[in-house]
Amino acid sequence: MTGGNVNELHQLYFASKHGGLVNKNGGCYQPGKSYGLDVKLFVAAKYLDHKERLGGRRPVVTKVAAECHVGKDFVVKIEREIMENARVLAPEEIYLARANPIGPGSRSMSDEDFFVLYLLYRQESTRSLKSYVYWLFCCTGTIVSESTVSRWFNHAFPIRGRLCVPNIVPYDKFRPRNIEKAWEYLEHISKISPERLKYGDEKSLKGKAIFNNLARRDVLTGLVPRTMTDPDLRNTYSIIGICGICTRSSPVRYRITDATVDADLFSMEIESAIAMRFLRAGDVLILDNAANHTGKGNSVLEEWLWEEHMVLVLFLPARSPEWNPIELMWNCLTQRLKYFDLTSLTGSHRVVAAAATILDRISHEEIYRFYKKSGVFTLHGHKK
Repeated sequence: MTGGNVNELHQLYFASKHGGLVNKNGGCYQPGKSYGLDVKLFVAAKYLDHKERLGGRRPVVTKVAAECHVGKDFVVKIEREIMENARVLAPEEIYLARANPIGPGSRSMSDEDFFVLYLLYRQESTRSLKSYVYWLFCCTGTIVSESTVSRWFNHAFPIRGRLCVPNIVPYDKFRPRNIEKAWEYLEHISKISPERLKYGDEKSLKGKAIFNNLARRDVLTGLVPRTMTDPDLRNTYSIIGICGICTRSSPVRYRITDATVDADLFSMEIESAIAMRFLRAGDVLILDNAANHTGKGNSVLEEWLWEEHMVLVLFLPARSPEWNPIELMWNCLTQRLKYFDLTSLTGSHRVVAAAATILDRISHEEIYRFYKKSGVFTLHGHKK
């Protein structure tokens, strides 16, 4: 054992005996308690010494922290105090300042800063916290931390501005030709009763969807445990589905297969849906523009369905999955697979059995909610 390791062990033992911890720079600290004024002055002197040697440029914070045996965040705190007050503050001064109004940025930002932050958000909603800090300083001269900006978004408004997955929209969605097709589609849909609409699509189903692929690391040994699964983990399946709210038929019709869904397999499923009277004369089948719906043998699918079975086919506008209720049904399936009880299943294709069980339990009421959320009823003023 080296001398350095012995010293670290002594520090760790001393810190643990006094209710403290050792940071990665070898310094001891107590969680929830600030360093005293003597430590703050020492760190400030080191910081200013580095800054002077660099000709006024900002020192490397991690280097100052390592020399002072403190954390990086503490050096940043000292840096902020020096920039805002031209000196470090004594604990008594900080305590007295607690009587001032508190809140997200209440002491560090003005109304003008709030306005600039919101404009920055509207300009680019995916902007990083570091970008907000930089451009706020460029626009108003106010220096704040990234955590201050984060708290402002999360607590300064009735609606929390927390991070979330954005609605990703491709640029070509708004091409003139695509917009024209969207208006044509909406005009057709507005004249058709929602009960006659059936929406079709395919989904890839992976065996790992029902297996938890995350395991917690052992807190004592640091080892990642092994998890035993059956071979179905690596299998991939495809689902062909059609959904509707008409009570004359089931809410969902589906076929799960381990084959790739091509034009021939899709047309066979459409024929089967007609034979089982899931699709009837007067129904309207709405599909996206995937190649297996419009290409090869299915180039005459639209004509055949209308002439032979009086089933009208409409195609969704380009880049408009949000108008297809079955996409919400697929999302529902994915979420429910995560919490499915596998102990009730046996065999080597458990994900197929689980998916089938979930789809069989989906009701007309749930499909109705999917229709409502995707805007199907908006054009009709339809009420259940």
